[in-house]
Amino acid sequence: MSILLASSIAVGVLHALAPDHWLPFVMIGRAQNWSRLRLTAITLVAGVGHVTSSLLIAGIGVGLGIAADRIEVWESHRGNIAALLLIGFGIAYMVWGMKNWGRKHSHGIERARVVSYWTLFALVVLGPCEPLIPLVFAGYGIGWSAVALVFLVFSLSTLSMMLLQVHLATLGISLIRFHWFEHATDVLAGGVIALTGVAIHLLGI
Repeated sequence: MSILLASSIAVGVLHALAPDHWLPFVMIGRAQNWSRLRLTAITLVAGVGHVTSSLLIAGIGVGLGIAADRIEVWESHRGNIAALLLIGFGIAYMVWGMKNWGRKHSHGIERARVVSYWTLFALVVLGPCEPLIPLVFAGYGIGWSAVALVFLVFSLSTLSMMLLQVHLATLGISLIRFHWFEHATDVLAGGVIALTGVAIHLLGI
């Protein structure tokens, strides 16, 4: 059990290094001037949805007696779809940023930004959490209490790493003080998010 929990911590930290777990929040947060509290809350809510969705899939697999490798194949397909949607979202947000270049406040812009947040949230939840699957199946071999502990430890490790990267990257970006950068944040955010989706799709991370 100690080995399983240690593995859950290590895998949770390593898998959260993937750019889709933190970079979109950094870029959208910078473009929309989110406060630290809002950035933290949004990252946490999306992260919880991300790991919970895969736990539900793994739980269904365990309950129905479906092998772990088949569940991982489904998660892989889900990951490809999520990466393509992330690319599409990034491109759409970049184009929207170009159309609204220099405009910071209006009812239309605020509504579009709310929609962009919920779209990002849905994409993060849709994104697979493949490393959790074998850990859940390994925990099930011990008992449901082990599954609960694995999920808790994995989730805390993942969320902690997501928050750490989000705030460190946000701090780094806040040091950029170029005038043109302030007007191009939406365009840059969309471009970076699209490139993140491309990297995820090509590298399979």
